[in-house]
Amino acid sequence: MLARFYEPHHETLEAATENVLRATGRCLIIDGHSFPCDPLPSDLDQDQERPDICIGTDTFHTPAQLVDEAVAAFVARGLEVTVNHPYAGAIVPARFYQRDERVTAVMIEVNRRLYMDEATGEKAAGFARTRAIVQSVLEALIENYRLL
Repeated sequence: MLARFYEPHHETLEAATENVLRATGRCLIIDGHSFPCDPLPSDLDQDQERPDICIGTDTFHTPAQLVDEAVAAFVARGLEVTVNHPYAGAIVPARFYQRDERVTAVMIEVNRRLYMDEATGEKAAGFARTRAIVQSVLEALIENYRLL
């Protein structure tokens, strides 16, 4: 499994990060995921209170301004947001991790209850709205990053 999925993904991410750094001198990685409404048995955080959006950070690669912007953007759109709860961290290729300040990263986790029926996997009534919100927040974060 590692050789088939994990390693190729991380090799691609590392190469893309290097290419962006070479072209622009800095790189923003937005690590996107979704999470279940109820904690998985393997989750370290078993708290049943789960937000709409979880922002994951890294002390070295995630500036406070980026966290504040992400939280404010989702809150302004009516969503409940937590930072590093129930999930924490943000992906950075190992070659750059804790070594290269030009690499900025943030994780955005979306609670599946916003867009799908977890029992069937079908889109829920909120799918289009959730997609539009996430897309608009991503565009705002990227634009603000360009302006820095």
